[in-house]
Amino acid sequence: MYRIYGLQLLMEDTWKRIRFPDILRVFWLTRITAQATVLMYILRMASETDSFFISWDDFWDLICNLIISGCDSTLTVLGMSAVISSIAHYLGLGILAFIGSTEEDDRRLGFVAPVLFFILALQTGLSGLRPEERLIRLSRNMCLLLTAVLHFIHGMTDPVLMSLSASHVSSFRRHFPVLFVSACLFILPVLLSYVLWHHYALNTWLFAVTAFCVELCLKVIVSLTVYTLFMIDGYYNVLWEKLDDYVYYVRSTGNIIEFIFGVVMFGNGAYTMMFESGSKIRACMMCLHAYFNIYLQAKNGWKTFMNRRTAVKKINSLPEIKGSRLQEIDDVCAICYHEFTTSARMTPCNHYFHALCLRKWLYIQDTCPMCHQKVYIEDDIKANSNVRSNNGFIAPNENAEEAVREAAAAESDRALNEDDSTDCEDDVQTERNGVIQNTGTAAEEFNEDTD
Repeated sequence: MYRIYGLQLLMEDTWKRIRFPDILRVFWLTRITAQATVLMYILRMASETDSFFISWDDFWDLICNLIISGCDSTLTVLGMSAVISSIAHYLGLGILAFIGSTEEDDRRLGFVAPVLFFILALQTGLSGLRPEERLIRLSRNMCLLLTAVLHFIHGMTDPVLMSLSASHVSSFRRHFPVLFVSACLFILPVLLSYVLWHHYALNTWLFAVTAFCVELCLKVIVSLTVYTLFMIDGYYNVLWEKLDDYVYYVRSTGNIIEFIFGVVMFGNGAYTMMFESGSKIRACMMCLHAYFNIYLQAKNGWKTFMNRRTAVKKINSLPEIKGSRLQEIDDVCAICYHEFTTSARMTPCNHYFHALCLRKWLYIQDTCPMCHQKVYIEDDIKANSNVRSNNGFIAPNENAEEAVREAAAAESDRALNEDDSTDCEDDVQTERNGVIQNTGTAAEEFNEDTD
């Protein structure tokens, strides 16, 4: 199989055959069950009672001991990661079914959550800590993992929210699940931050959790704001030319705040690495964070800004048709098929579009949607071109006689050029025939000499 399919497919097939996550999951659960049975027996013998139930304090101590022993080595941390993977997987499937999403990429929660938990465990040295410190560190890692899972769930709900608002679906039963999940994504971070600030003093860990919670709340607000704008646009059923600007301003504000939080979190991680607990894994994670969450986000944001700025500049350079000239066109936009109510923009190839529709098109490519010519303006083309609509209508030109004279002169020049080109071709053909004849004569003389 290695010679036929290669090393990668061999490793994937071997991974599926040995079912390594299932083995780790069974190992960890079996170990915890055995330890729980032994501890329950010890508690019953120590209390000298025949009752099967134990007190709340004893039960809490039992749970804490099981959790501490469940991550006392790298192998047990892997087993706990496998259990977290199973829980996150079914949680993600349940949320997808509840909000009605069918995206295959959103089913990766069962992979993201255990990987993040294992990286946090290695980064903090979880298995090498003392039992008391291990329980505290594990609870902190779980808080960070919870915020990361909530961020991932928001990434699952946001596309569904946007598709419902953009498609103008009016069914309340279709909107309620995703709105309910969005509300939970706003309330849960607030509650988590409130509880943590009332039980812990400010440190780098609490600052990181709070920053993640605030960032998630801002993301939810941005998503709900854009959703509201699209729903208002669908309710009035008229072309809202400023909608794209408002959506861009809202999303840009959210992206800028998210970028600022990324920079702040990088500074928080640098402080932690230098003054609290530095490690190679933490340094690698900081480099990845700086590349993906800071550099790439800034690069993509700047690219989007420049594309929008270029598109707006091109739209403003196009002539705007208003008033009586707009009524004489009697046409619709070739992109959205809506009538021109207030104004229209004319491309150099004399086609008409809404400014908003054409700007969205120019984000993708710099050509006319009708004839695929470049959207650019030249002074001589602007001065001499007539106003022509998408269906072939030509608006009256103010200098009709001058345009007719220019057209006649252009036709005359074209005819003269054709005559000159014809004469030139005849001369070339005559010369070519002479050359052929001379060549034939020379060949005959050469043959005679040879004979």
